[in-house]
Amino acid sequence: MTEVTLYWEGGRLRGVESRGHSGFADKGRDIVCAAVSSLLHALLLGLSDVAEVEGLECEVNPEVPLIQVMWPRGSAERLDLLTRTIALSLREIEAGSPEYVNITEVQL
Repeated sequence: MTEVTLYWEGGRLRGVESRGHSGFADKGRDIVCAAVSSLLHALLLGLSDVAEVEGLECEVNPEVPLIQVMWPRGSAERLDLLTRTIALSLREIEAGSPEYVNITEVQL
C-alpha cells in the first residue's frame, strides 16, 4: 500500500510524503503508484521550477520508494492553489483505490 502523509500548518499544506508501492500491479505496471508518483513529481516541478521556491526540503529514495517534500512556512500561502490541487487529486486517487492508497493528514 502507498502511504501518503499530508502535513498541514495553519490551514495551509506545508509538505507531502509518499512511501511504498500500492500493490495494484507489478512494479513498472502499477497505474495507482504511477498516478501518485506523477502528482508528486508535478508538485516538485511546480515548486522548484515554476514557483521557484527557495528552501525546499526534498528526499527521494527509489528503493523504498519514498518521495518527501516540505516547503518553507512563508511560501505556503502563495503556493496554496498548487498544493491544494495536489492534495485534492491525491484524495481522489485514495477514494478510487482505498485498498491501495491511504492518506494521513497531520497538523504541524
